[in-house]
Amino acid sequence: MSVIKFIPSNHVIDAIVDMKLLVAARKNKIPIRFGCAACSCGICVITVSEPSALRPMTADEEALLRKLQVSVAGDVRLACQARMTGAVDATVDLSFLPDVVSNNDDDNAH
Repeated sequence: MSVIKFIPSNHVIDAIVDMKLLVAARKNKIPIRFGCAACSCGICVITVSEPSALRPMTADEEALLRKLQVSVAGDVRLACQARMTGAVDATVDLSFLPDVVSNNDDDNAH
């Protein structure tokens, strides 16, 4: 099992291999924003300290991140899609959410 630390709340949980980060956070009552939970809205965008702790990104996830105009190098992911591999501990930064979502909302307002 891996350990995931969610910041800024500093909650630390044991991650179950292949569990989506969104599900892990919600099961542990960690406040996390999400909308569709199906890779179409981008509200659950997060940063991850150890991209190698996660399964590779799907084409749909990469396409949505590109649409949001954020990095697709692996450190920025969608919590509804990102799954733990098991062997690597990671820190998940939830404070990244408001910046991306508000920027995306501003773009859609025009």
